[in-house]
Amino acid sequence: MIKGAFIRAISLLVASVYLLLFGSGAAVTEPFDVKDPDTCVLSLTVFSDVHVESNNIPRYQVFVNDLKNAVCNETKSDAYLFLGDSTMNGQNIENLIFHGTVKRILKDQKVIPVPGNHDFGNGEGDYEKIRQRWFDYTKAFFGLDLEKPYYCEVLNGFYFIVLSSEQQNIDNMHMSDEQFEWLEQRLAEAAESGLPTFVLAHYPPRMAKNINPDSEYDLCRMLAEYNREHDLFYLCGHLHHRPDGTTYHAWSGFPEVYLPMGTELTGAVDNNEISEQSGFGAILEVYPDRVTVRIRNFYFGEWFEYNGAPLEANWTLKNPITAE
Repeated sequence: MIKGAFIRAISLLVASVYLLLFGSGAAVTEPFDVKDPDTCVLSLTVFSDVHVESNNIPRYQVFVNDLKNAVCNETKSDAYLFLGDSTMNGQNIENLIFHGTVKRILKDQKVIPVPGNHDFGNGEGDYEKIRQRWFDYTKAFFGLDLEKPYYCEVLNGFYFIVLSSEQQNIDNMHMSDEQFEWLEQRLAEAAESGLPTFVLAHYPPRMAKNINPDSEYDLCRMLAEYNREHDLFYLCGHLHHRPDGTTYHAWSGFPEVYLPMGTELTGAVDNNEISEQSGFGAILEVYPDRVTVRIRNFYFGEWFEYNGAPLEANWTLKNPITAE
């Protein structure tokens, strides 16, 4: 209890200093909305790979402006999702800045965090120590009392299943048989709800690797089998996938959304220039008959267009949501 309060206090202090010194850019704060506010059942704001670090001020400015624009949604988001690599190396100062800034701007809105390879050291350092640091911050700020890096949140009856790597890594999500068994149980519970299920991970599903070499579990096959009768959506980051025609697909038998990097910078030498590639995220909207995902540039405050049209996906639900 004391540890959590101390973390929160220091983090909010550090964030206040950073916001005062570096976060006063000209954020776009004009209101926007979901496509159909009258029938929207659930609204989510999604970011990935914001890579907060203490010495990269342009990236921090993009991060702050992303959040400031995101809260202008007139249909308040039911949750804000961060799909991993919220920090650059999982350092204390980076966690202080990220969590404190999120708290200052989003206040008490629901946040569902996903750990990424950078949050756990990006292949270097003491994995157990860095992971525990992530646990401490997520408990202090988001009320998650975790012993494993994977967990499940149920929000308004919707299941949000967070998957994670259980080993120090860069480009693979190492999953134990225990995590696969846990996932089977969560999917069985989600099926009983009759509502769309959201699987969140930092890595694309084809990057999942079994820790047990004799394991017969296959993540893509498991999710595809579930999606045959139920509605499942997989959201991930890691690839820094610039928005294009492959942002949405169902190559493995279930809908996938590849989130862009939320704070991408350009520049031939220092890679520290804010550009038209900076500030991407997504708004996911659930309606009684469909799920809609739209890519938004939160830094510039506009919906992203690809080939002259808004970059969005509309998936019809196999199991429409009925009013109780």
